[in-house]
Amino acid sequence: MMVRKDCSIGNSPLLLCLFLMFSSFSLGAQSPVFNVRDFGASGDSAQYAQPYLQKAINACHAAGGGQVLLPAGAYTTGTIVLKDNVDFHLAPGATLYASQQEKDYENDFVVYKKNDSGKLPGEGTPVLIYAKGAKNISISGKGTIHGQARRTYEPLKSVDGFIAEDTENARNSGVEMKMYYKVKPYTCMVFLEDCTDIRIQDISMIESTDWTLHFKWCERAFVDGVYIFSSLEQGVNADGIDIDGSKDVVVSNCTIITGDDSIVLKSTITGEDYRACENITVTNCSLVSTSTGLKLGTESHGDFRHITFSNCVIRNSNRGLSIVVRDGATVSDVLFSNITIECDRKHFNWWGNGDPIWLVLKRRFPDSKLGKIQNVTFQNIQARGQGTSKIEGYPGEQMLENIRLYNVQLTMEAEDKPDKRATHGFEAHDVDGLVLSDLTINWDNSKGTEPKWDAAVALQRVKNVEMDRVRGKQAAKGSAIRLTEVQNAYITNTLPQPGTATLFEVSGAESRNLVFRDNDPMGIAAQFLATGKEVEKEEINLK
Repeated sequence: MMVRKDCSIGNSPLLLCLFLMFSSFSLGAQSPVFNVRDFGASGDSAQYAQPYLQKAINACHAAGGGQVLLPAGAYTTGTIVLKDNVDFHLAPGATLYASQQEKDYENDFVVYKKNDSGKLPGEGTPVLIYAKGAKNISISGKGTIHGQARRTYEPLKSVDGFIAEDTENARNSGVEMKMYYKVKPYTCMVFLEDCTDIRIQDISMIESTDWTLHFKWCERAFVDGVYIFSSLEQGVNADGIDIDGSKDVVVSNCTIITGDDSIVLKSTITGEDYRACENITVTNCSLVSTSTGLKLGTESHGDFRHITFSNCVIRNSNRGLSIVVRDGATVSDVLFSNITIECDRKHFNWWGNGDPIWLVLKRRFPDSKLGKIQNVTFQNIQARGQGTSKIEGYPGEQMLENIRLYNVQLTMEAEDKPDKRATHGFEAHDVDGLVLSDLTINWDNSKGTEPKWDAAVALQRVKNVEMDRVRGKQAAKGSAIRLTEVQNAYITNTLPQPGTATLFEVSGAESRNLVFRDNDPMGIAAQFLATGKEVEKEEINLK
């Protein structure tokens, strides 16, 4: 019987085709097996097994490839290096432990240089499993890799400039100025550099000290069915999956619970070299993060393009979805779809505000190149959190371009932290081309209200706006939808919720060409429109 491999994109055979493509690079069932026990490994964690594991890998590679098998048992090791055509396979009951001795690691790998609070300038990063320039490699099996991370809870040593304002707010609110710090060695669990045709499947990766699974400058990587865990309270820098300057990467069916970002795309710089991150698919994942569930940035030297995140669940996270550009990259053609989000604000030192969505342009340093964010779509997003969702351009220099939200529901609830941060339900400023279609903002008062809560939607210096079927009201008094210096807006079919005081408020002398059609058909709002004296009447069209 002939089996036809139909690679049409229609009913989602795309993922099947990608699976078949990557499977074609994986090692066949008849490949030779190199059991590490045959090379001297005992399966007793008291033994330092690195020489025996590496010997098995080298033998497998020399034979042209095959499977390096770790049968059930405990194996303690420092750095091991994967090579072409090797499947590093952890059988059920096998646990690979990262040594806690610095001397056991090769330490000259430049994983990333900026924003690593654990390293001194010029230090390399110890790596547990490493490969550079390797082809057709895999880490597979139902076994476990355990990083044996250790941390200490200490008084704040320095203020992270990225969250300096939030830190000062916490300090003034009486929050304890302490946080967790890593204990050496600051080991990255898996670091694959400039590798091609990679499969990471079914394994569990527990308590990495630093980034758990890092793809740097890799091509054609397939990650499926992986479980990653690090302490939500203590796991600083313990990201789940970091896709760094890589392309043609698929991440699917993973459960990731991490103290730092769950899945994050980056473009780091080594010397003067960096690469774009492109053709990335993340789907069918369950994520928990004390930082961000799905993220692009902040390391953003190379561009990001053609990226999809779909069918994911994000819960108990400090932030849901974010794109943060600080190093000059252009981010374009990104789709977030069919995602549920439940945010919960964390300790002050973690990046995030309990906010479901954040897009922002910043400069890392005063002389850093300013990047761009354009052609980003959010579709079918159901989110709950305590922080304001924000879309932020760079005032006076660079607007975000063509940002679209379709069928997005944001529910705001009271913060349980003393250092209050939230204001509006949804806020956008310095954007050119904003579509809000079927956007709903709800205020959940069951846990109380916040004194800073304000408008459902607040737009400032936004032009070329389409708003259709937006639902919401103000949190307390004031206006439901606030438009400040907005230009070229077509606003239709707005449905205010019961209790709306003023539906629209327009202010700013630069307000231009605002068209309102078929809004508040049931006459719910006490006042339809309030305008500032500085707004020219001819700029408002209600016909």
